[in-house]
Amino acid sequence: MKRNIIVLIALLLAALFAYGSFFTVNEGTSVILTQWGKPVRNLEAAGLYAKWPWQKVNAFDKRINCFEAQTLQLLLKDKNPIVATCYVAWKLHDPKLFFQSLNNVDNARLKLGDMVNSQLGIIVSDYEIDKIINTVPEQVKLGEIYSRLQAESDTRARQKYGIEITEVGMKKILYPALVSNAVYQRMKAERTKEAVKYIAEGEEEATRIRANTDREVKEVLATAYKEAEEIRGEGDRQALKIYADAYSKDPEFFKFTKSLQVYSEIMDKNTTLVLSTDSELFEYLNSRKLVR
Repeated sequence: MKRNIIVLIALLLAALFAYGSFFTVNEGTSVILTQWGKPVRNLEAAGLYAKWPWQKVNAFDKRINCFEAQTLQLLLKDKNPIVATCYVAWKLHDPKLFFQSLNNVDNARLKLGDMVNSQLGIIVSDYEIDKIINTVPEQVKLGEIYSRLQAESDTRARQKYGIEITEVGMKKILYPALVSNAVYQRMKAERTKEAVKYIAEGEEEATRIRANTDREVKEVLATAYKEAEEIRGEGDRQALKIYADAYSKDPEFFKFTKSLQVYSEIMDKNTTLVLSTDSELFEYLNSRKLVR
């Protein structure tokens, strides 16, 4: 009977020893095996492992973790305050250093949040408010701020905590009441400046169109005047030729018709002339001259 009890106790102890001596590492998990509080082994690959019963298994998630840091007020380069809330995405880089410096995820979030907020305060002090919010996308420097924040925070986190910061940024940006009006006025001024610019460009284009139109009108009028003068000149030339031809055929008749033309131009039915008999105008009124 006693022997059976001893065997049962031995089997029970063996079972407890076996239960405390084997453990599994899951996929996406890093395990730090400690003995009396000191790390003795780091396991990354998934599988079944053995240990001494007095050794402790400390498992940590290797996947990316994300959290929001504490909201805080920051002062920009132009002394305008903003209220910002950061988000931080991180994962294990050196599990042993992480365990020794932080021990757990809650401590990691607390330390990382403080570190990122501190770095953010230093970085945004190099920028004015129009680099944080602006109606012109090219002038906004948030991407540059995030890159600097991620790079500097990641370097510190790797060295101090064995953590890799994969992404960081501002989830929310608010403006205190004293800044909101200034931001509104600046945005209004920028829109007014843009409107003035477009109006000036429109007036410049209108002036250019009017100048081109005036030039084209002058060119058309000049061309028309030139053609008219050419036609008039050609008509005068042909008229002179006709006159010359007529004169050469019958000079006396030509002289007669020209005199009649002069009479018609200087006299009407109410005109009274007093002429000398030897006047050239009276020449063809002399009947003897006409008979001859």
